[in-house]
Amino acid sequence: MMTHDDKLAHISKAIGCRSLSWYRKMACHLFKGVSLEGKAVLEVGCGRGTYALWAAVHGAKSVLGIEPEAHGSTEGTLGTFRKLVDELDLSPTVEARDAILDQLTPADGPFDIVVMYNVINHLDESAVRTLGEDEQSVASYQRILAHLRSILSDDAVVIIADCARSNFWGSLGLRSPFAPTIGWELHQDPSLWKRVFRAAGFE
Repeated sequence: MMTHDDKLAHISKAIGCRSLSWYRKMACHLFKGVSLEGKAVLEVGCGRGTYALWAAVHGAKSVLGIEPEAHGSTEGTLGTFRKLVDELDLSPTVEARDAILDQLTPADGPFDIVVMYNVINHLDESAVRTLGEDEQSVASYQRILAHLRSILSDDAVVIIADCARSNFWGSLGLRSPFAPTIGWELHQDPSLWKRVFRAAGFE
């Protein structure tokens, strides 16, 4: 039978993380101050289940990871996720579903914790480009966030992590050597995201 550390090491290797210590560092930073014990967790754009599996191993009562493979965003990642769920005997707790956020209903929740890691800008890529200057773009995200609220518990926590549009290399008019393929026009700064979420009723 796998120990707690054995499970984390197995996940880390299967998801392609550079090391177990790096996986721990990333997850502990993401969930800092957030208890997973006994919580219903949703990971949007879960890929191989990086944080969904972390939540399950750390006491979440139920975990749903959604990844829209049918929409062409990824290929085969849900298969890896599902294989890990079986190998770690987490099937009673964890579900990997080919779906997008809009397809979830209140019956799927309510969720206590939602994780969106490098996902928020992909919920509406056309709107995110002009989110800070176009009312229709804001309205599009308001609709998305209203739907998100409909599947949350009253005291839910939503964790969002993404690249910011403003960055050192961009300010110099240069392409970042660390992230040369990122389309910065599809990202916004945290200050703007905070305004959008507050306008949608989040704190």
